[in-house]
Amino acid sequence: MRKSQKSEVRSQKLSQLSIILILWGLMLGSCNFGTKKTTPATKSDESGVAKFVFPEEIHNFGSLKAGELVSFTFTFRNEGTKTLTITEVDSGCGCTQVNIPDKTIDPGQEGQIEVLYNSAGEIGRQLKTITITSNAETPKKQLMIRADVTNEIIEINS
Repeated sequence: MRKSQKSEVRSQKLSQLSIILILWGLMLGSCNFGTKKTTPATKSDESGVAKFVFPEEIHNFGSLKAGELVSFTFTFRNEGTKTLTITEVDSGCGCTQVNIPDKTIDPGQEGQIEVLYNSAGEIGRQLKTITITSNAETPKKQLMIRADVTNEIIEINS
C-alpha cells in the first residue's frame, strides 16, 4: 500500500472509532435519562401535635367609661411537638381588634395575642369573645374580655 492509502485507511479508522465513542457515550448518558431520583424521606414537621396553653383565657377590664380604649395581651405557650400556626381570628364585633405579631410558634415557644377594646357606644356588662383558629390539637380556641361600661349619655336619656 502506498503512503496515501495508509493515511486514508488510518483516517477512516479514526473516524469510525470517534463515531463508536460518541455513540457509546450517548448510550451511557441515556441510561439515566427519564429515571427519577428519590430523596430519602426526612422527618416531617407534620408529625406531632400543636397545643395552645394559656395561663389566662378571660380578662376583666373592670369599670370603664364609654369611649375608653383599653388593651390586654394574652400570652400562650405551644406545649405541643409541632409548630403551631394561627390561620384565622374572629373578634366578633367591630369594637374589638386583635393583633398577633407572630402567627407561627415553634414547640416550647411563647406567643402573644393583643386585644384592643373600644368601649364607645357600650353600656353595662360586656363580654366579648375572640375565636382563634389554628392547627392546634383543639383547632378553635376562645378568649374573652369583660368590662362594666358606664355611659352617662345613654343613662341620662333612659
